[in-house]
Amino acid sequence: MNAAVFVDFENLFLSLKNRDELTGHRIRDLCLSILAQLKQRLSDKKAPMVLGRSYAAFDAYPGMEVAHDLSLMGFDPQYVLVSHAGKNSADVQLACDVCRVLYRRPDIDAIVVVSGDRDFIPIAKQVLEENHELRVVAIPDSTSGDLRQRVGNDRFWNALDLIEVDEEIDASPEEAAAAPDEQPSDAPQPDEEAVPAGENGSADPRSPRAPIVGHIPVTWRTADALPGDGQLAERLADCVELIMRAQARHGSPEVWLSPFLKGPMSQHFSNLVHPERRGLINELRQLGAIRIEERENQYADHPYSVIVLDNAHPLVQSAMSRMRE
Repeated sequence: MNAAVFVDFENLFLSLKNRDELTGHRIRDLCLSILAQLKQRLSDKKAPMVLGRSYAAFDAYPGMEVAHDLSLMGFDPQYVLVSHAGKNSADVQLACDVCRVLYRRPDIDAIVVVSGDRDFIPIAKQVLEENHELRVVAIPDSTSGDLRQRVGNDRFWNALDLIEVDEEIDASPEEAAAAPDEQPSDAPQPDEEAVPAGENGSADPRSPRAPIVGHIPVTWRTADALPGDGQLAERLADCVELIMRAQARHGSPEVWLSPFLKGPMSQHFSNLVHPERRGLINELRQLGAIRIEERENQYADHPYSVIVLDNAHPLVQSAMSRMRE
């Protein structure tokens, strides 16, 4: 049995956003965790995902940065239109794609819809009438009761049961209070041309540093993200040197996180995939060699994130010595 998964990403994000029990966690990363665990559950049930789609306004928050991660995970981003009233067309596009799969992909036996929106009742009905397996993944108290009744409890999966967070890297109470959980941990400036910066993502040394909004816990699980090939220490050292070169090139003590991941790290660690490169950043933070700070953004309504080295840390001291030599 093969499965096709369709994700209304904005619906999932908003369903998690204001939950008190998730205070201190990064909602963006929790969404990705749910989708990763969903793929694993499908695989465990002998119904691997062979097609994935995710729907959001990917030129606006929260979609603009998460699209890259969704693509790497196999949930191909599908841009949706947004009306002047703020209503997007995700449900219409998702329904069209589900019907296309029903009638053109005989190799797919199961349809999984990640959304609790009442608008999906007709498409759920169609899937069942075509004798396909159906699963709806959503937050119970954010799901239409009519949809749950039509689908049936045996076909409904609670998305909260799929959340997996590494408790060792959760935010401290002080960090949780300082860092608003609805913002992405690596959001770049949407108008990067309006903010002078180097190609590697360093902040402009001619401008005063923006106020710190919070210190961000990086929630990628390092043990799962990094390959066990015995090269971790060497890669961490290389990563520190990359950060120091970025600082030196632009005369700034801080480096923008997202452009650094997509630029220098992507080029230097071309043999690693994006989650593995993020795993290196996470490991450096765990070791105390770097901090990830949110900075106030005067050009947009969400902050941006920067990497700051701890110059007293042994890893950083060692890198300084190598660079002087």
